[in-house]
Amino acid sequence: MRVWLLEGLPDAEPGFQAWVLDLLGLATWAPTRAEVLKRIPAKYAEYRAWTRSHGFADPGLNLSVEVVEQIRGDEVLFAWDRDPATLGELDQAIDLLKASRSDLITTLECLPVGTFDWDPPYERFLPWARWRTVRQVVAHLANTETHYYLPTIGFQPSAEPVPGDSEWQTFLAARREEVVKCLDGLRHAPDLAHVAEAWAEAWSVRKVLRRLVWHERLHTKSIRRIATEYNRQPGPLAT
Repeated sequence: MRVWLLEGLPDAEPGFQAWVLDLLGLATWAPTRAEVLKRIPAKYAEYRAWTRSHGFADPGLNLSVEVVEQIRGDEVLFAWDRDPATLGELDQAIDLLKASRSDLITTLECLPVGTFDWDPPYERFLPWARWRTVRQVVAHLANTETHYYLPTIGFQPSAEPVPGDSEWQTFLAARREEVVKCLDGLRHAPDLAHVAEAWAEAWSVRKVLRRLVWHERLHTKSIRRIATEYNRQPGPLAT
């Protein structure tokens, strides 16, 4: 499989990201280049199982790794990102987001009430990451989609960012509806590349598509991790 590598900056997101851009939402991270390359086959197997579980076509067994590009920076573009998105990619992104949202909702509905505001005892948080609890993570997920990713390609959100203490049932569906409406609207856009480079960041339609799918899968996994830690707590906390 083809892999794109991004080396992060020490004062932003250090380490290496590996993206399989032929499969929307498939990415992994590690502190070193060698480590991230080793992680790709397992992450691919996980992604393959996930897509198959939601009824998507099996991408097939492919454990080879070919690095096609390596870049360095914070919020920069691969050459792939600069090409126009296809209508097929828009359709695929919407379908994958339906799958990832289904996973998120199923996870949230099964959580004990006390999980949502429990502060997990994790130390590895980036200094700008202000979300720790499940409730904060869900608000961050929604706000990132409508107030960070999509505005880079011209979308104007219809509401203010969600407060971090909000109940997910009050906003999650409406915010995702806005995301899908934006992606649907791109079918008629004259520029399906929409490369925008400002404020030391670079974005495009293709970058937004891959980040949307990846981001929800990432935080659904982190919520499950928090829930697992919560349930390990002794006494009445985990009840």
